Amino acid sequence: MLITTCAPCRARFRVTPQQLNARQGQVRCGNCQQVFNGFEALERFPDDDTGGRLLAAREAEERAQRDAVADVRSLPEEMPEIESIEATQPSPFPPMPAPPEDVAPPALTDSATGPPAADAAVQRPRPRAAAPELTLEVEPSKPPSRAWSFGVALLAFLLAAELAYAYRAPLAQRYPAVRPTLESLCARLDCSVPYAREEGQLKLEDSELLEVPGKPSEIALGARIRNLASVAQEYPYLELTLTDLTGQAAVRRVLRPTDYLGRPLAVGEVIGPGTEVALQMRLETPRVKATGYELLLFYP
Repeated sequence: MLITTCAPCRARFRVTPQQLNARQGQVRCGNCQQVFNGFEALERFPDDDTGGRLLAAREAEERAQRDAVADVRSLPEEMPEIESIEATQPSPFPPMPAPPEDVAPPALTDSATGPPAADAAVQRPRPRAAAPELTLEVEPSKPPSRAWSFGVALLAFLLAAELAYAYRAPLAQRYPAVRPTLESLCARLDCSVPYAREEGQLKLEDSELLEVPGKPSEIALGARIRNLASVAQEYPYLELTLTDLTGQAAVRRVLRPTDYLGRPLAVGEVIGPGTEVALQMRLETPRVKATGYELLLFYP
């Protein structure tokens, strides 16, 4: 016969190993409804009448002790330390796995007033309530207003127009098909669409300076200008320097395209990519006897 004692109210209960092992010793007192560990105050008595007498004597002794303690007004400040029974005596039952948190321990009934502890009902686990469903409502986004869309489109158009104006020359050089459109727009804005002006891509070839027969005060200048670039370029300016017998510069003159071509340039007239232009011109030098020359081309 196994007897355990409720720690809070000191009520005794008759238990079985199955009841203790069901929740690793955790049981509920039928007197004070508190949960305690039945293994901590577990006692074993014989199953015959001797066990009943021993249990009755033990209960009488404990009642006498409680009556004596009730007359004591204060307790001593220091209590003697005792060794835990669990540390010296192993548990008579093997450990069981931890019970679920949501299952309550079995309730016990006082052996003195209720039915035998062997017939104590074990509380069944309560079913969990279904969790409430969470519903998310997504508010549909509203389309942008027409005024906002029109403002964005207008800003994008103005930005594109400003970029086209700033880079009109590179655009016309890279995409020759858009040059007429850019030139027509620039005509209204009083601007121009210039061609490439890379003097490093121009080469001066077969230049010569000769005296004109029968005219000692005139000289004839001949040369060829080749465009090495992959795009059309404007006609360059020429700088002609005549030197005297000492090698010093005697005359220096800048020749515009209309000077060495002998005519005004037509609208859009340029040197095509990979092409060359031949030039011939005469210059009067009445006060200088030129013995050498230097010819350079540049863009102002």
